[in-house]
Amino acid sequence: MKKLLFPLAAAFCFSCASSSNATQWQQAGGPNNSYVVNSENSDAPSHFSMSKNKNIKWKMTLPEAGQSGIAINGNKAFLTIIEPVTKENHTKKGANIRGLCIDLSSQKILWDCALPGKSEAIYLYGFSDSTTPTPITDGKHVWFFNASGQIACYTVKGKKVWDYTWAPIEKLDKVNFPFNKQYEPIISGDLIINVEPYYKKDGARKYGWNYLFAYNKLTGEQAWISEGALTHYNTPFLSKTPEGKDAILIGRGGHHKVPEAPRGYSMVDAASGKSIWEYKADAGMCLYQASWNDKYAIWMTYDGVIHLLDSTNGELIKKISITQNVDAEVYDKDQRKLIQHKDFDITKSLGITIFPAWFSTILIEDKLYFMCFGPERYGPVKKAGPINAFARVDLKTDKVEYVQFPTSLEGNKKTWLEKISSSTINSRGLDIAGDKRSQRDGWSWVFNGNPISVNDKIYFTLQNGRVYVIDAKAEKFNQSALLSISDLGAAGKTWSLNTPSFANGKLYHRNLKELICIEENK
Repeated sequence: MKKLLFPLAAAFCFSCASSSNATQWQQAGGPNNSYVVNSENSDAPSHFSMSKNKNIKWKMTLPEAGQSGIAINGNKAFLTIIEPVTKENHTKKGANIRGLCIDLSSQKILWDCALPGKSEAIYLYGFSDSTTPTPITDGKHVWFFNASGQIACYTVKGKKVWDYTWAPIEKLDKVNFPFNKQYEPIISGDLIINVEPYYKKDGARKYGWNYLFAYNKLTGEQAWISEGALTHYNTPFLSKTPEGKDAILIGRGGHHKVPEAPRGYSMVDAASGKSIWEYKADAGMCLYQASWNDKYAIWMTYDGVIHLLDSTNGELIKKISITQNVDAEVYDKDQRKLIQHKDFDITKSLGITIFPAWFSTILIEDKLYFMCFGPERYGPVKKAGPINAFARVDLKTDKVEYVQFPTSLEGNKKTWLEKISSSTINSRGLDIAGDKRSQRDGWSWVFNGNPISVNDKIYFTLQNGRVYVIDAKAEKFNQSALLSISDLGAAGKTWSLNTPSFANGKLYHRNLKELICIEENK
């Protein structure tokens, strides 16, 4: 059900970011916040390996771990880390983090800053921590975000301009909320936009609900609070209206009794915070990027259906089944071979339930890609599968394809169904994770970093440091679509929960210990 609140024209003026000299990745989603970029004069690596030093231009040890993406402008990169953990202060929880400015030429830290918070978070928590939000830069300033409750603006030379402290919601009435904050702040013109709770009981907004809060980027003065609410699970998504104005899609609905309602989407005018349209969903949750482009907005569910919306007005175009009449290429461990399935009901035939992995969706023109979660001993989806699989949905034809990939790929040798855990040992040899779920492999019940696409190569990063590089232009979505299983470190000794970045013709990534520059050798 949709509610149109502000008329839009019939078509959007939208294009993926394209540049002959792509030197910046200024926020989590890249140059246009779509997580998709095309670069005319440079290409992205199709394979790389930290464990074998393949296509690694350089690496530098970071003072400590963190989950943020990497904001880049020219020769400077910005990211956040937790406060360094040593033998003397060995802890696995805290509210304070640090922002880093790194010179990419010398691989040196130019300056850092303290970012104190108000609400403690478990370090390396598999569902976000204080460092999760990615910094934003415009080349002159950088804005750091602590999900435990602070925004700070600095010049790129390290001079503080302003800061602002806020209090994340931890408890509302009798409901306690876990520290699950997967949102990403965004920049729109002269505004910096964050996700925060509303604490006034004035009737203008709902007390204790989360909203978008916009601030003047140079003064920190509050510009607006969105009419529509969103949960802290949601990753807001910015693009352009037909008039060329910025708009942001936000979502509601999630676990742990999140209060924001009604479940579904709001399209928000980025200049005023007013709702353009609303869509009330009858199923699903917003534990996904609020993906939209010039044609579509995507609402995901757990019940085997995608809601395809008209992004200009919020009207439901159709519902697409992701379980019926699908194609699948699945490995049979008993027969030790791949089995091809065509136009079948994957749930009835294989006895599995499709569980689109949280925050794994990426929309590229008329195709939607996502990762599949596997089985977990608890949770809302039982017998999830296919194991170690990805999906592609053609939004025009409704064709859905699943393909199960190996867990290791060495030349022509494929290894299937490995359990490759994550390591939470920092560079000082200390285990700093405060939750055992931080050591999973990334294939179930975790918030992996959002994927990105560069020149039609999609990078899906798992918690265990494996990076699946997939060809978005593959005619058939089968084994041939897998370009590589790259890695950010040795199997079982790596950890990562961040979104990578692409700038200066290079891919930038991080693991628990290092910042990594990746460039394919020609």
